[in-house]
Amino acid sequence: MKPNKRNAVLLCLVALTLFACAPAQQEFVVVDQRELLGEVFKEQTGNIDNSTGTTLLSQDIALRREFRHSIDLRLNEGARLDRQNVEQRILETYDLPDQVGEKNCIILADVPAGQIHQYDIEWTQVLREGNVEEGNAAGQGNILGTYRIVSDLQCQTVGVVVVR
Repeated sequence: MKPNKRNAVLLCLVALTLFACAPAQQEFVVVDQRELLGEVFKEQTGNIDNSTGTTLLSQDIALRREFRHSIDLRLNEGARLDRQNVEQRILETYDLPDQVGEKNCIILADVPAGQIHQYDIEWTQVLREGNVEEGNAAGQGNILGTYRIVSDLQCQTVGVVVVR
């Protein structure tokens, strides 16, 4: 056999051996268990000025907040899973395109004539918790790990400050 062919054959045999001996990743499924509320963040709107008005000012205030779909993933020792693949599957389970989310919220501001108000807003994380289970169907295999993901935010008005 010619040296080039022999090297090619040896290279193929080595590649096949490595592929056959590499530990295969387990099949797994992401199983949602429950929803709960997480951290709370507070902020205040700017001034809503009706100081020169003669009637009640009612207007919608649009709020927007970006956040991370952070994933707390705890894989059991011995689970033959690639962390990035599991995190990607978790994002897909909740139909989240990537790690960054955005929440828009509308609140109603009612400011009496002659006053200026600010509104205290509370943003609350919405979390999902679940299991990573072996196999292709929920409840069919051992639990390989657990996760918690920030899936969304909620907002609400929690106070009004009369500036003037």
